[in-house]
Amino acid sequence: MRNMRLFCRLGGSICGAIGSADCISVEKEVEDKNTTVLTGKIDGGVSLKPNRPALVVSSTSWTPDEDFSILLEAALMYDRRVAATLGEEDSMDEGQLWIDIKNGKQFDYPRLLFVITGKGPDRKKYEEQIKRLKLRRVAFRTMWLASEDYPLLLGSADLGVSLHTSSSGLDLPMKVVDMFGCGLPVCAASFSCIEELVKVNRNGLLFSTSSELADELMMLFKGFPEECVTLKSLKDGALSTGSSSKWSAEWGTNALPLVNQVIG
Repeated sequence: MRNMRLFCRLGGSICGAIGSADCISVEKEVEDKNTTVLTGKIDGGVSLKPNRPALVVSSTSWTPDEDFSILLEAALMYDRRVAATLGEEDSMDEGQLWIDIKNGKQFDYPRLLFVITGKGPDRKKYEEQIKRLKLRRVAFRTMWLASEDYPLLLGSADLGVSLHTSSSGLDLPMKVVDMFGCGLPVCAASFSCIEELVKVNRNGLLFSTSSELADELMMLFKGFPEECVTLKSLKDGALSTGSSSKWSAEWGTNALPLVNQVIG
């Protein structure tokens, strides 16, 4: 299982919180190499845990071109809305909640593990903001991956998030192309030409505000991992987009006719 091997390699980075303990860091590494945050021994084999966190991936250059605060605000809203939906008190013992989840307890809404990849000047600034967040069911990890691990991460994830917007309104985010190539559905920031790439309700969703993104996270992950019908439908659409968007296919459909027209 490729995702198991990947998360065995990333175990220390995944279990290490940015700041104080969180809902993922409680899953300390164990001697059993088959056990990770996402996988464990079930019925004699290695499988994804039924109460695993949903894995959400975003790639960023950590520059002002991408407003990362939108994602932080959406994560906080998800956390608060889930707690309110489940009728949890603000004063509840979150440490005990994390232990219960680690021991197998499931809820209608999962923990969210955001893995943010990339390097850039604003990374430290946002990591400091993450440290100040009080999150019960959400955790963030920032890292730089080897080139061979990045597609494995995308292929192991449940959802991708793109915060890219275009000042010209013309350039499309290649990170979304990468995600579709790995069969990963995407929630993307809306701008003028993004719908050329992200087909709403087919391979992804669009958002303009942090509240809209939080709404999408609530809708997509309710009943995770087995009963989230919309998320599974979007994944099927992303797989279809990825398989039909190979370079050779795009060349033959879009570029070659123009070349033939020019050279006559």
